[in-house]
Amino acid sequence: MIYVKTFKGYEDKTMELDATVNSWLQENSVDVVDIKTVLAHEVGARAGSGDLLYTVLYKADTPI
Repeated sequence: MIYVKTFKGYEDKTMELDATVNSWLQENSVDVVDIKTVLAHEVGARAGSGDLLYTVLYKADTPI
């Protein structure tokens, strides 16, 4: 079956998010089907950066 795993980070800290996703993939020996990304900005946000989401589609017998 194909499952979804979503990771959230910040656009100015992509290396941290990449490291998190890569670690999860390695630790779980995931069979990746696809990875999608989206960047969301809040108009007038004080942080000055947006949320970065990675959605990983993967094959497994049960959700990981």
